[in-house]
Amino acid sequence: MEEKKNDQKKVLQLKIDKLVSGGKGLGRHENKVYFVKYTAPNELVEIEVIKEKRDYGEGKLLKVIIPSNARVEPVCPHYGVCGGCQLQHISYEEQVRQKVEIFKEQLQRVGKIKELPPVEAIPSPQPYGYRIRAQFHVDSGKLGFVEDETLREIKGYGDIVDIETCPVLHPRINELIPDLKRVSVEYKNLREVHVTYSPNRDEALIKLVAEGGLTRQDLHRVKNGFLPPWVVGVGSYKRVGRELIRQEFVGRDYTFIAAKGFTYRVTAESFVQNNYLLWDRFIETILPGERRGYCLDTFCGIGFFTIPFSEHAFFVEGSDMNHYAIADANYNAKINGRPNTLFLRATPSQHMKRHLDKEIDTVLFDPPRSGLDRRDLEVLKELQPDRIVYVSCNPSTLARDLGKILSWGIYRYDKAYVIDLFPQTAHIESVNFLSKVEEKI
Repeated sequence: MEEKKNDQKKVLQLKIDKLVSGGKGLGRHENKVYFVKYTAPNELVEIEVIKEKRDYGEGKLLKVIIPSNARVEPVCPHYGVCGGCQLQHISYEEQVRQKVEIFKEQLQRVGKIKELPPVEAIPSPQPYGYRIRAQFHVDSGKLGFVEDETLREIKGYGDIVDIETCPVLHPRINELIPDLKRVSVEYKNLREVHVTYSPNRDEALIKLVAEGGLTRQDLHRVKNGFLPPWVVGVGSYKRVGRELIRQEFVGRDYTFIAAKGFTYRVTAESFVQNNYLLWDRFIETILPGERRGYCLDTFCGIGFFTIPFSEHAFFVEGSDMNHYAIADANYNAKINGRPNTLFLRATPSQHMKRHLDKEIDTVLFDPPRSGLDRRDLEVLKELQPDRIVYVSCNPSTLARDLGKILSWGIYRYDKAYVIDLFPQTAHIESVNFLSKVEEKI
């Protein structure tokens, strides 16, 4: 491909071969791989090289010379500057197809899994307006999202992209943005705003992170003077590393959601899946086709999977390290009439270790992006349940973990689903089913 110097900058023309993890396009020039955001397979593009390593380079898209048939006009005016979305320039059907291919590639390259199972895609019913949770960054009156990573690297610092609306958010959260901006002007020490919205109850919870915190009086003033009545609770939080620690809360600190005929209480500190349009389908995907025995649900959260699964099992134990989530899960089991469930605060390895003397039918994992740790895998190998259901939000760590599990020679990889919880982004969620190989007599 053509190479030219432009004011001391290296400019290349590349043909994009495919998308890779993170949603970047991959192209080659003189036997070197280059990664470029906001491109699509089979495009000819012009890029500026912004990072050069021995084995690879990274580029900034300057111009699309020959576009892909799947290229579309992005909906958001901040696309390419805001770091929230990576795939708005690609038609939704093609986004889903590419995610399946990236998922398979990660399993083979990272996990060294040669024989892949059938992989089925589950698209979102709507590609926009699906998110019921948002984390806004606030600074000097600006409220929005963090700037694109490439722009931050070029400039050496990152700005907050000030927004008026975000197309992937639920419309009700977008309605709150002007009110939240008024709050940020009034309280200049505010740095983050976290919103959780219940589409079933039409109500929201808000967590505010401010330097020095906010008093209870401040919170009452924010809730009653700046926000609509359907914001039922507002809290002040302190950030410690990646965790938010509650300091004060006014109003109700929980809401309720409904999925697949079940009702769940969700406290402000508990996790709930972002894409409410796929809640029912997600549960359907997890549920077994035949009755199960004694099962364990690790990283169970509010019991989102545990409670429906218990209708198809003799008994299901859920575990999580979030004590707010465990309290929600116990409450949810009661209101849904599920006596064959139990919830405890434990890590996956601690939970599984309690049952080494039992025959366990199914263990369900739904870990964070970091996946399972060494101890989890060690105890899993010792426990040897009949089945494993692994819900993953990171194909790379999933591939690493499944590669190790399959290397034991105990399990076969039966089926996988790529469920698109995050349209317009490069995030890939999957559900993976493994079963124990029958011993040969």
